[in-house]
Formats: sequence, C-alpha cells, structure tokens
Amino acid sequence: MMNNYSFDIFDTLISRKLANDKGVFVTMREKLKGKTELGLPDFFIDEFVNLRVHAQKVANETCSYPEITLDEVYAALGSYIPQVKTEHLQVLQKLEETIEIENCYPIPENVSRVLKIIDSGSKVYLISDMYLSKGVVTSMLKNADPRLCSIPLYLSSELKMRKSDGDLFYHVCNDQNIQPSTLIHTGDNFDSDCIMAKRAGVKYTFYQDSLLSKVEKSYFRGEQNLFLQLFVGASKQTRLEGYDFKPSYRLGASFVGPMFYGFVHNSLKQAVDEGIKRLYFLARDGYLLKIIAEEIIAFFHYDIEIRYLYTSRQATYFASIFCLTTSCFRWIFQEMDNAISFNIVAKRLHFKPNVLIDYLDPDLKHSLVNHGVENRLTNALISRLQNELLSNSALKAEVESKARVYRETVVCYFEQEGLFQGERIGFVDIGWRGTLQDAIFKILKSKKGNVKLTSYYLAVTYFSAHTSAENRRVPAYMFPSIRPGKGPILELLLQCEHGTTLRYQKNDAGRCEPVLKAPSVHLETWGMDDYKKGIRTFSRTLSQSLAAYPEIETTYAAITPILLEMLEDATPEVAATLGDLYYSGNIEESNIRMFAPPFTVSQALRYIISSKKQRSSYTQWFDGSYARSRLLPRIMIQLDPRLNFLKMVKKHVSREELMEKRQFAKRFVRLYLGFIRK
Repeated sequence: MMNNYSFDIFDTLISRKLANDKGVFVTMREKLKGKTELGLPDFFIDEFVNLRVHAQKVANETCSYPEITLDEVYAALGSYIPQVKTEHLQVLQKLEETIEIENCYPIPENVSRVLKIIDSGSKVYLISDMYLSKGVVTSMLKNADPRLCSIPLYLSSELKMRKSDGDLFYHVCNDQNIQPSTLIHTGDNFDSDCIMAKRAGVKYTFYQDSLLSKVEKSYFRGEQNLFLQLFVGASKQTRLEGYDFKPSYRLGASFVGPMFYGFVHNSLKQAVDEGIKRLYFLARDGYLLKIIAEEIIAFFHYDIEIRYLYTSRQATYFASIFCLTTSCFRWIFQEMDNAISFNIVAKRLHFKPNVLIDYLDPDLKHSLVNHGVENRLTNALISRLQNELLSNSALKAEVESKARVYRETVVCYFEQEGLFQGERIGFVDIGWRGTLQDAIFKILKSKKGNVKLTSYYLAVTYFSAHTSAENRRVPAYMFPSIRPGKGPILELLLQCEHGTTLRYQKNDAGRCEPVLKAPSVHLETWGMDDYKKGIRTFSRTLSQSLAAYPEIETTYAAITPILLEMLEDATPEVAATLGDLYYSGNIEESNIRMFAPPFTVSQALRYIISSKKQRSSYTQWFDGSYARSRLLPRIMIQLDPRLNFLKMVKKHVSREELMEKRQFAKRFVRLYLGFIRK
C-alpha cells in the first residue's frame, strides 16, 4: 500500500526571518513608531507586543470554536483598547499580514523532500494550526516555492478544527478517503505534530532543526528586542539553508559569523566616523573578517575602501630592526608551543646557521656545538647569545644591514598597497599585544614621518609603550594580561585558505609580491569552502535585515562574550568541527597537530599523570576534547585529583586571591627556606 504524506507549514516548510513568532509583533512595533499619521497613543505603541499577545489570548478564550482568525484577534484588541479606532485595527491587521508575507522563507530540506515525494507519485497534504487566513498562508507558500500552492491545504482557521486536539488529522483522512495508518506526518511541534498524530493513528516524523540551537538560545535573552530577533533569525535561516553542507558550514553560520560580525560592523562604523578612507584587513586573521565586511558594506554603503594586506610576524618583525636592542629579543627568542634552538634563532635573523655561528665568540660557538644547534637552548645559552648579539659589533652591524636590505622590499610592498597614501589608515586584526602593528608602524614611519595608523582589534591584553595618537589601538574588548583568554581558539576560528606570509620579493615586472607558505592540506577535507560560505551567507542575511531598520540599537557587545563563554561548554558539533582543525602557535608554524582530538582511555590516563607542559601535546583545547570524548575517558578525567583541586580552589578563592597566595608562598620559600637551595 502506498503511503500518503502530510506536512506542517510553519517552521517545517517555511519559517520567518526572526527568532520566533513574537518577532512579527516586535517588528510591527518598530514600524508603528514611524507611522505618526495614525495618531496612535504612545503607550499603545510601546506596549504593542504585550497587547497583541493578550488580544490573542482573549480571542481564544471567548471564541466558540477551537480555532480563531486574525479578524477575531484584532476585534478582541479593539474591545479593550477603546482609543484604537476600527480603521486603525484594519491598518494593524494589514500590517501584520504584510510582515508575515515579507519575512517568510522556505526551509530547503523539507521543501525539496515534498517535491521529491510528489514526483514519486505519492500524495502530499499541508496541515496547519494557524489563525492567518488561507489567502495569506497561500501567499507565503508562493513566496517560498510556487509549486507548494498546488498541494491541498487544510488550515485550522478555515476549518475551525485543530491538529492539537486530533480532529484535523481525522478530517484530512476522511476528506481524502485514506486510512490514518497510511499517513506519515512531519512537523516541528511535538505535542500537536507527534503526540496527537500518534493518537489519531497517524505515523509521524519530528522535525527539530527549526528550533533554536543551544548557541542561538544562549544570546537570545530578550524576545521583545528587534535587534536580537533579527540576529538570531539570521543565524537560524543561514543554518537551515545549509542542511546539506559539511559541519564546517554550520560552525561558520551559527557560531563564527555571529561571534565576529559585531566586531567588524562596529570597526567599520568607527573607521568611517574617524574619517579613514582605506581599511586594511591583516593576513591571515583578517581573511574571514574581510568577507564579513564585504557583505556589510554591500548593504550599508559605507564610504570606505577595504583591502587585504599580506603580512605576518615572520615577514615583518625582522624588517622593523633599525637598531638591535633587547626589545628585539622578545620575538627573536620567543618560544610558544615550539622549542627555541640556535637554528631557529638563525632563521629569524635571516642567517644560515653555519654562517651565524662563525660570528660568535669561540667559547660560545664551542658550547653551542657541544649542546647541539638543533636542541632547545638552555637559559644560560640564551643569555650568552643575547649578550653576544649586543656586544659583538660586527655581528650587530651585519644583522642591522640585513634588516635594512630586507626592509626595502617590505617598504616596496607597503607602498604598492597604498599604505603611504592618505592622512590616516586603518588596520583590522584580532589583536592581543599589537606587536605586529608596532613593527609595521616603525617601518612606515621610517619613510613617512607623519604616518597615522589606527588598529581596530577584537581584544588586547595590554597597550604597548608604542601606543600614541599616531599609532592608536581601538579594542572591542580588553583581556587582562593575568588572564590569557581564548587566544588560540579565536585564532583557529579565523581560518584562512592560504598559507602564512614568509617574505616579499619582486617579480620580473618589478612588482612586489608576498611569498606564501603552502596552505594546510587538511583544510579542503575539513570543509574550508563551506566554512566561508556559512560566514558569508550569515553576514549577508543579517546585513540585509539590519539595513532595513537603520535606527535600531545594535547591541553586539551582549553577544560575543556569551559565545566566548560557550567555548568552555561547547556543543558536541562545535567541539568536533573546531577540534578537527590543525594548529601551530609559533612564528614558523612548526609542530602542527590536531587542535582538540577526543581523548581515548589510554590518552585520558596519560593526560592525568602528565605535567602541565606535557598536557598541551594532547590537546590545545581541553574543553573541546572533553566534550567530544566518549563516556569512559570523560569519567577518568573527572577523577583527576589536580582538576578537582583546581575546581575547589576556584569555587572558594578568586583569581586575584590565588595569585596573591602563590606570590606569598614564593616569598616564604625564598626568605625562610633558602638553605634548601644552597
């Protein structure tokens, strides 16, 4: 026997460009603020959402049928608000119907499924509990896909019976002369689409994707806020449109896009207000940020040019050496997640190891050879090497000479990209210490004394000594230096399809071009194209919605911190998708490994007994690895005595108190237990 199929309409076949159904009333309130010709009382406009919800409740309570119509809702509204005239009620009802039609969009997964079922020869019916008229619902279906209008429609407002009490299912079966057991119904409401369908003898499929995700719920904290309605609605719409893409699409659409959109939008507005005409997005963290900016500018039409600047610490720091001093040692000997060796130091100074070592004092040279030029330098050797760089005049002069020659190529590229044009230029980057900006500023200032630069950062850990009116930093957030924050994770979220900038070189035509490292071989398999598409589609969808309401307050600052917190309690899909990326945190991008792999039982055991430094070899994101691990490894990690001790300490002692107690313990040991060291 051939099956018959029925589908709910709202949030199954079509949805609204808003977080929930109350978003329609919130949108109406915003539009009513501009309709002064109606002469509606201020209290009525301010309280419209609550009044509209109450009117529907009153209509349901007073109606003699199981279902109401929109006419009855507005009749109820007029009955207890006498200041609102009949002609006003008609305008309001028409406005609501118009907003419903304009804000609907198809849910591709289910629409395509319906059309495939029809093509297969099976019967399909549309069944909906809805107070809107058949004409309005038909117009919404037509906007979604005109082919849906040819499907038999059973609407509660027309038939005066509902799915929620089962009568509408019985009516459809009787009207179509089919057995309930042959009907398979799909809907998003568990009570009416599943429980009542089952009671009527109808099989059911529970569709849940149109429900707000955990991420979307986390920052949707005010359903009467139009900005949040549009923001969450854009995330949901983008997510639903990419049902057949890789998980990386949903990570971009519902997490990364929402996290960085506000930062980029505010940066653009601040740059325009400051009179900046050219804004550079710095490689590689700026790659996806520029994609967001392109979509914002397309709808808001800001008078600003945006460009992408190929740069990196590796390509720029050396060129910023004008005089070799101790301030250069921070990056020359920087050790992040790699071990600093003599060979690495030589590479950062643009020397071949065998050439650099010949400049050194014979005793230091002998020590380095015995130690091994590829082995990690001891603190004593680092100190001796630093002293040699400062005291060896021939070596110091050679380093500065190499930097000067290399700087000419860097300046050529910067000039070619327009960095010396205009009164002030702007940078957009993720931030942290801002050392890359300082290096670029020093290079620019050497050629143009009056250069002015403003950098818009997601966050900084501190303001460097080089911060000035000419070298400004504008962070969206401040992460105190005592708290490392989520730096590696945020940098990982800002993936880029090209490799890091190694250096610059001139081509045969005399044009300076960046020399790039080969991109990661894992990105294509992971789904970089879908990731970009998710971020771009979200940015386009939200920009289109926000541009229609230029007066609303965009409270982005209420969203990004919440999403940052969610990284500590990531959903399994976010943890798995982000954790599968490959990561390296040092300048050379060596020691590349998976960012947050799931723990196996053996790895969990080794992790527990490992030192703090060794633990980073297992995962760079403990919360992500934990979230995507199976039950047994998670139980084992929870038994970790150090983890439980830290939880107890954090529960009862603040971070500041903990730092003070640690400092006190160090002083006590030095003061009273020094004899142990002797």
